[in-house]
Amino acid sequence: MTSQSWKDKWKSINSKFATCTAECVTAYHSDEKCKDSIEAVIADIWNLKDWLVHDPAAAVPLADIHALLKSPESFNIRACGDLETKSKHFKLDDPKRENTTLVWKGIHNHPSGLPVVFGVTRIYKDNPANQDHWEDAFEIARRAIEEWKAFLTKRGLL
Repeated sequence: MTSQSWKDKWKSINSKFATCTAECVTAYHSDEKCKDSIEAVIADIWNLKDWLVHDPAAAVPLADIHALLKSPESFNIRACGDLETKSKHFKLDDPKRENTTLVWKGIHNHPSGLPVVFGVTRIYKDNPANQDHWEDAFEIARRAIEEWKAFLTKRGLL
């Protein structure tokens, strides 16, 4: 069996996002399935950075990944990182992770009539009045995939 490549991870991200779209938008079944689906795709979105660095076929220097993650072009990728870090380690108190708290909020009966199920708010502990708010958690994944796509295209990988 051959080992997986960053391209396999990219395909998996897109496949999981299609599942996420179904579970959270087009064929909503339950909060649990939607949240599980969001968390699965978000984890892969965040971990793509490691695949790009460690797969010789991509040959993306770690410094380039760090530069991306410090730039405004990765705002939603960093949100995925916060969500994945909290999921894996239960908290976000590392100053490198902007010393934040994340709040998942159930949203039902959204005024738009669309199945918006979860929102996410990132609260900066150093300045609680400063918050990043995503009304629809599904949008974090969609926007982060677009950010990765722009990065990969710019590098000639897509």
